[in-house]
Amino acid sequence: MGITDKKRFLSALDYEHSIKFAHIYDLAEKAYRQGRSLYGDFLSEGSMGELFRRRDFLPMHPVLFGGYEDAERKMVGFIPEYEEEDFPISVLSLSSPRIKNLSHRDFLGSIMGLGIKREKCGDIIMNDTSCQILLHRDIADFVCSSLDKVGREGVKAQITELCDLIVPERKFTAISGTVASLRLDAIISLLAGKGRSKSSELILGGLVFVNGIAASKGDMHLSDGDTVSVRGIGRAILSIGGHSKKDRIFITLNKFL
Repeated sequence: MGITDKKRFLSALDYEHSIKFAHIYDLAEKAYRQGRSLYGDFLSEGSMGELFRRRDFLPMHPVLFGGYEDAERKMVGFIPEYEEEDFPISVLSLSSPRIKNLSHRDFLGSIMGLGIKREKCGDIIMNDTSCQILLHRDIADFVCSSLDKVGREGVKAQITELCDLIVPERKFTAISGTVASLRLDAIISLLAGKGRSKSSELILGGLVFVNGIAASKGDMHLSDGDTVSVRGIGRAILSIGGHSKKDRIFITLNKFL
């Protein structure tokens, strides 16, 4: 642990990530030195992938949690083995008779309009009667007392517990086909509905993730149950079947709706 590890941890990052990851490193170092749990902000899938690739340069390995198992945005924490997790995540529940008129973007825009940074906000879960937003506990009370309107609709806000979270049901659409091998570029080609060369461009462009980790090589082989995602296209779970008479592999990509 030291200056060399921090330099390695921050190497080859763009400006935005270098600032964010410098804070993460300092948080890990402080948690390690003080022997206590410390928690940071919510991270996007891309940031989580970068963090996972660099975690061996941290004084402590990070723990990620977004309020529920399949959360897309997760908070980073550094937790000693002898302490239990206590992520500072609050649930802001918003209700309105006309909530169906509002979109995910409307809710996020209203929160950020209060001067809240995106990193303080986790997933936004919408259903027929309400919207639940996962927030950093530090800003939850402020948002609750300040937010009385989203778009043109009035809303009622209250803070609820994580145990009251209405976890969205997994819904999929199946994309089935055959591939010559379980190479990433072949599987992305099926998921994206594009040729192999275009799939390679997506991978090299940093837009493809496998199990939340940014993928850089199209020839990496995937396994049954792996989660693959392409920014702007979607996320899917890989299911591998048998072989065809021509020895191609049957696969199904269960794409999240």
